[in-house]
Amino acid sequence: MGTALAAVAAIGGLWAQAVASYWSQQTAKDQLSQSKEESVRQMRDQASKVTFWVEHPAGRRENVKLHVLNRSPDPVSEVQIVLRVFRRDVAPDGEHHLPEGEEEELWVLDLANLGPCAETVYLAPKMRLEQIPRNHIASLDEWPKLSDQFSWKVGSMYFVDSSGRGWIRTAKGLDERSSSPVGDLLTNIIWWNDEEVNKAGLCEGESR
Repeated sequence: MGTALAAVAAIGGLWAQAVASYWSQQTAKDQLSQSKEESVRQMRDQASKVTFWVEHPAGRRENVKLHVLNRSPDPVSEVQIVLRVFRRDVAPDGEHHLPEGEEEELWVLDLANLGPCAETVYLAPKMRLEQIPRNHIASLDEWPKLSDQFSWKVGSMYFVDSSGRGWIRTAKGLDERSSSPVGDLLTNIIWWNDEEVNKAGLCEGESR
């Protein structure tokens, strides 16, 4: 009887030890998972505060504005915004038509950098489509206005955060990216001669 009780006690001790070991491992896994999540959150913290939006007041093309925001206390660099533009085609009858099967053109707004806690606003009539090389179009007044095009929208926004990490933001989300989607060779440039810079609301975080 004593031997049997000792065996039961031993089995119970092993079971208790196994349960304790299991919960210890689970706790360690949870802590590791939380640590990884916190690391990812910190890595994406500044990038998550850099974004854009397009304002369409009363549907008037001449009043359409592009807002570019950096709600972090640090600047971001190498900023490039790719616009997907449908060019207007003027028919002999004077009406504007979009040729069947015409594809969107990609035009790049090369901003270089965004200051900390800043919202920069670009008015569509102040933005011009400048093709490199300029060829015969030498005067700024001859460059097409963005506001005169059939339609346009933001395709993506690329930037580098203060830690030197590249990011690309689209309508679908924010992803890490090592280089700009348009590369170094730019031929379709959005040129602008005026912008409005305001303090961005909800700017938070610590400068790095």
